[in-house]
Amino acid sequence: MSDGTLGVAAQPGAPGQAGQAGHDDGAQNRRTRQGGGLIGGLLAPWRGLVLMLLGWTAAVVSWLLITAITTLFIWVGFALVPLVAKALRGLADCQLRLGQRWYGIGPSKAAGLGEGHLGAPDAAAAAPGVPGLVKGALSVLRRPSTWRDWAWAQLSLVASWFLAVVPLLLFALGLFGILMPVLWGPWVSTWENSWYGFIRLESARSADWAAGLGVVWLLLGLWIGPYALRAQAKLARAVLGR
Repeated sequence: MSDGTLGVAAQPGAPGQAGQAGHDDGAQNRRTRQGGGLIGGLLAPWRGLVLMLLGWTAAVVSWLLITAITTLFIWVGFALVPLVAKALRGLADCQLRLGQRWYGIGPSKAAGLGEGHLGAPDAAAAAPGVPGLVKGALSVLRRPSTWRDWAWAQLSLVASWFLAVVPLLLFALGLFGILMPVLWGPWVSTWENSWYGFIRLESARSADWAAGLGVVWLLLGLWIGPYALRAQAKLARAVLGR
């Protein structure tokens, strides 16, 4: 005889599920907070470098997808298109996972409900031999997610790449300025009429001014880095539609 205990536990609003949801929200909030501050600022240049390399790789793979499409008329493309599209989807998933891990900006909870993942079995490609290859490739090309992944890869070379490289650039520029009192002699003797920003390097005093400007660049990079990478993650998620 049932006492109703199981029915209560299975209800959507049960305390266990609410606690799990609260735990997930708390973990996401902690990741969001960890993305900022001093630690987040120090990590931002290296995270930006990772995202820059990821964007370059995605761009190359996206061009390989176009190349594979151009080989459809000789039948080789029907085997290549699903493989290259799956590799591009993997890179896009990596972008979303990094955004989720670093800043709590990952795929939405409803992601993937509208269409299947490229790794999932496809009834169109279930036929053996050449018919299966043809149907599988055409099914991949008909998926909007394939072209969203391709658009994200192109954007990675422009806006996303710029946002990702800003922290690294400011960090390197600031560090170079801070070291200018040590480097200015050999630097000026090698490159005459040298400048650091708006400071002309012509004496030890000007090198000290460059070091002060370098501190400003470095602090600016530490402050703006997490914001730039968070904007990059939001932009990527918006383009990918997940």
